[in-house]
Amino acid sequence: MEPLLEVKNLTKVFEGRKQEEFAAVNQVSFSLYPHETLGIVGESGSGKSTVVKAITRLIDVSEGELLLHGQDITHVKGKKLREAYRRFQMVFQSAAGSFDPRRTLGDGIGESLRNSGISRKETKERVKELLMQCGLPKEYADRYPHEVSGGQCQRAAIARALAIRPEILICDEATSALDVTVQKQIIQLLKNLQKTYGMSYLFICHDLALVQLFCDRVLVMQEGRIVEEGTPNEIIMHPQTDYTKQLVEAVL
Repeated sequence: MEPLLEVKNLTKVFEGRKQEEFAAVNQVSFSLYPHETLGIVGESGSGKSTVVKAITRLIDVSEGELLLHGQDITHVKGKKLREAYRRFQMVFQSAAGSFDPRRTLGDGIGESLRNSGISRKETKERVKELLMQCGLPKEYADRYPHEVSGGQCQRAAIARALAIRPEILICDEATSALDVTVQKQIIQLLKNLQKTYGMSYLFICHDLALVQLFCDRVLVMQEGRIVEEGTPNEIIMHPQTDYTKQLVEAVL
C-alpha cells in the first residue's frame, strides 16, 4: 500500500537565546498510510508540534522532504499549497481559541465551504449535517464559542475540519484540554468518523493511555528524534528505551 504522507529526514533548526543553533527536530522519518491512525507521543519539547507545523507548512524545514501522495510539498506555495491544504486539516488543543469569538460556530464551520464557491444556502445545510455527524444539534450553528462547553466546541472544530472532506486529519493535542470522560467521547467520535469518511489520522498526544485506545501505530519522540516505533501494545508492554519506560510508568 502506498503511503498518503511521507516525512523523510525532516530537520528543523532554530536559533536559541544565545545565538546558538539547536535542532528542534532532527532527521525524523515516517509514513502515514490510508485509513491508518498514527500516534506521535513524547514530553513537552520533544518535537511533536514542530513536526506538525512543518507538515502543515506553518514553518519551513531546514532539511528533508515532505511528500503527499508522492508529490513533494516541502517548499510549495500559492495554488499548490492551497491544493495540499484540501487534503489535510488540523484540530487544535484549544478549540475555542481556534474559532473567531465574534462569529458563530456555523460561520466558522462553513468558511471553507463558502471559500470553495458553495452557495450560502447549501453551506448552511451542510453545516447542520456536519454538526449532527459530530454529535451536536443543528441549532448549535447559531451559538458562539463562549456559549458551549469545551467538549462541544471541540466537536464543532472537528465538524469544521471535515467540511472539505480531507484525507488526513491532524489532531495536535486535541483532547488534552478535556476531562477524561469527554476525551473518550471525542475518541469514539473520531473512530466513527474514520469509518464514515475513510480518513487517516495523525494523532499528537502525550498520553499513552489515549494512544492505546485509538492508534494503530505509535512513534515515540525524545529531543527531536524518533527513539521507538511500534503498535501501542508493543510500546506499552515492551518498551525498548528508558525514556519510553518513563512515559509508560506515568500512566500506570
